[in-house]
This record gives sequence, structure tokens and C-alpha cells, in this order.
Amino acid sequence: MSTPVSSAQLPSLRWLNTLVIVTLMTVTVAITYLGYYYVGAGNSSQVTWFAPELACEPLDERCFTALGRFGDMHTQWDYQKGQLSVDMVLGGLGASQVRAQLEETGTRRGDADMALTPVAPGHYRGTFDLPVCEGAIHRVRGSLVVTTDRGVLGSWYDLALPCR
Repeated sequence: MSTPVSSAQLPSLRWLNTLVIVTLMTVTVAITYLGYYYVGAGNSSQVTWFAPELACEPLDERCFTALGRFGDMHTQWDYQKGQLSVDMVLGGLGASQVRAQLEETGTRRGDADMALTPVAPGHYRGTFDLPVCEGAIHRVRGSLVVTTDRGVLGSWYDLALPCR
């Protein structure tokens, strides 16, 4: 035997239906965004950014970054005597150009940009000369931007360099 729905229960059922519909719409938008970002990434006019692995210590170890479904990059940063070097190996796709950018955080000193030199197929290197800094730590964000036939893809690394 079914119990009849009272008029007091109707408003709560309407709210429940509304919340279910809003939740389904939100999940649909999130899945569409992720699908576009990881499957449709690779735009020739804008950089599609990919985060490096979570436990990445770029000055201590080689860091892995998955570039969506296109490929990956393994990056090692090295700082010695006022020079910051970057060594990057690109896997799964070819690059027509690889650029490294340094952006100083917390100051307005200026940014540096250079093309990395290919040393082998898919292997690139470059070195920045850094100005003398004040304080104990020099904070910079290093970015790698790869131009491929799939679009412009990039990753970033936050670095805390000891002042010389």
C-alpha cells in the first residue's frame, strides 16, 4: 500500500529535484572542461599550461610533466655561481621551438627569455645569467614553452635560489 504524498512534502521534493538537476549540470560542465583541456589542448595562438608532478623539486631532481595526451617532458634545473641552467627532454612529440622564460617573483627587476638549444633529438639545454640579488633567497618562476605541430604547450617551476 502506498502512502499519499502530503502537501507538506511537495516543496521538499521540488527542492531535491532542483538540487539534483543543478548537480548534474555542474558535473557535465566540469567533464566538458576537462575533456576540452586534456583532449582538445594544443592551441596555436595560446599556451596550454600543464602542471609538473606534485612532489617536484626542480633543483634537486628531474621533474616529470605530462603534456595532456600529446607527450611529456622531463626537466632538471641547476643553479651554480650565478647561473641557472635548464635541461629538458621532450618525449612523444617533436618541437619546432623550445623557449625558457624566467620571471622574478616579488620584485620588478625584469624577466628573461631565451630559446633552448637542441643537443639531441628531443633534448634541449640553456643557461641564464642571473643578476646579483639582495637577501637570502632569490625567487623566480621558470617556464618552458614548447611549440609543436599540436600547438603551444608549457609548464612552470617555482625556484628558490640562494643569493650569491
